[in-house]
Amino acid sequence: MKRVNTKWVAGVAVLAALAYALSLMKLHIRYPLLPFLSFDISEIPDILAYFMFGISGGLVAALAHWIALNFGTPFHQLIGPAMKLLAVLATILGLEAASRIKGGSMVLNSVALALLSRTAIMAGATFILYYYLFPGVYLPFSRRVLSGIGIAVESDLTLAAVMVAFTSIFNILHIFISVLPAYAAYNRILVTLPQLPTRHPLVRSQSK
Repeated sequence: MKRVNTKWVAGVAVLAALAYALSLMKLHIRYPLLPFLSFDISEIPDILAYFMFGISGGLVAALAHWIALNFGTPFHQLIGPAMKLLAVLATILGLEAASRIKGGSMVLNSVALALLSRTAIMAGATFILYYYLFPGVYLPFSRRVLSGIGIAVESDLTLAAVMVAFTSIFNILHIFISVLPAYAAYNRILVTLPQLPTRHPLVRSQSK
């Protein structure tokens, strides 16, 4: 029978709990183009879990964070936590893809692929959500939001496309808020605890 790695379990649990605690603290910065979106530092522990404990650690931390958010605080719908989970998973997917590339700058590869993965996946998810799944809810809401910043759009398809464009800018910026602080935090942890394993070439290449 395979033994449970208690350090892995404890580490992932602590980071998932930290992510949820940061969500409860509502340490958000509003996105000016779409004020209902916020840059959220609670993603940093999820990405840190990926750097520290590999893709399985990142996935478990992100899933635990998502489950906790669905209890109703600070979110009160399933869609908000689900979109956040998808954004974090897309970021981790890009980082994992970068870890398999040989050659080039690992830092640039990691940021570029995380950015590409998150932006593309979230653009598709946003368009499907707004235009196909819940157009009666999100399109009128989007018109009100855009009119509040002086933009008037008549066509539903154009409206959905504008929302996708604005949310794509948001997700591009969010990569720098989520990935770079997590990377910096793990490098700081390695200075204090050099015996910790490095799970991602981005970190290994900088810690030699």
